Amino acid sequence: MKINIFTPPKFIKQPLDIKYLNNLTNKQWQYASSGRASIYHIVKSLNIDKILIPIYVCETVLTPLKKLNIEPVYYDLKEDDLNASLKSIKSLSKKYNIKTLLVASMYGNPANLTEIEKYCIENNIFLVDDAAQSFGAKLDDRYIGTFGDAGFFSFSPGKPTAGHMGSFFYSKEKIEIKRTKHFLTHYFRWLDIDINRYKIYLSYNSIYRKIINFISRILLKFTNTDNDDICEFEKDILGGILSDNLNGKFSFREKYYNDFTNKFNDNKYFKVINSLRGTANNHKFVILFYDKDIAHNFVRYVFKNGIYVINGYKLLSTELIDLPNAKDIEGRVVELPIEDNEENMNYLFKKVEEFEN
Repeated sequence: MKINIFTPPKFIKQPLDIKYLNNLTNKQWQYASSGRASIYHIVKSLNIDKILIPIYVCETVLTPLKKLNIEPVYYDLKEDDLNASLKSIKSLSKKYNIKTLLVASMYGNPANLTEIEKYCIENNIFLVDDAAQSFGAKLDDRYIGTFGDAGFFSFSPGKPTAGHMGSFFYSKEKIEIKRTKHFLTHYFRWLDIDINRYKIYLSYNSIYRKIINFISRILLKFTNTDNDDICEFEKDILGGILSDNLNGKFSFREKYYNDFTNKFNDNKYFKVINSLRGTANNHKFVILFYDKDIAHNFVRYVFKNGIYVINGYKLLSTELIDLPNAKDIEGRVVELPIEDNEENMNYLFKKVEEFEN
């Protein structure tokens, strides 16, 4: 038995209800084609030249900043949950006189947004709440993504909202967008995810799979979707994923995460990253090894056994003088999938346990 790829949770298609989402969160959400497109629209409206962002986060955060010639300044993380260090934010925002801050809640675990929001209000700093990895998680009875002055969440296979593409964002000032449409890009992106992720265990011709994937990647690479509107066929898809995520239909994630934490909490090689506050929405197992070399050996081991694995994110900069925690965790983070398949999960648990022994 081998896990060849992570399969996102199955969802039930249903109409996208933006009014419900707005009422639930007390925000006015707008569609964007991706998380980076949401960042693009938010920061473009601010007319800024620099922004404070996490050193440890998906590198696609940099794409809209490059387009807009905005300089990123990086702040440190806390090793206990890999989220923002408020101490680092305070120090660097003053050192560089920065008035715009982006905070990501990593891996479904709420960042210290209550205290960060308070600091931003007191110091007139525009706070962007990046919920790309954590929408559905809550802190102080508020959804992650709704703190500060702007926020967003997005859809992709490795996120709580595990879809093909798309994002929703809000800002305290409504942003007008001259909409474009690229139906084929959206459709082939969906077809690729549907065939090569949701239906990976079904028998499809391998050449057909590769052709779909190739066309999807080419269209996405050479199409500027920053201003795209949502396609009609996507409304039921995103509506279903969003509704199931917010209404506890993917509760298997919490069960397996708790089981994993209980089983490996005293592991001699690593510690399991857990939420320090609020209600988490964990969608993958995240472990921090005590030794970088053992982490690399573990990645090779589980990959050899057919398990989908990622060695965390690459730090966004090599300039780490003010970022001691980031320097310390580099290369030690490992991500493993949570899948709604008991046989696969038992196999994963077994292989992790065998590595320890």
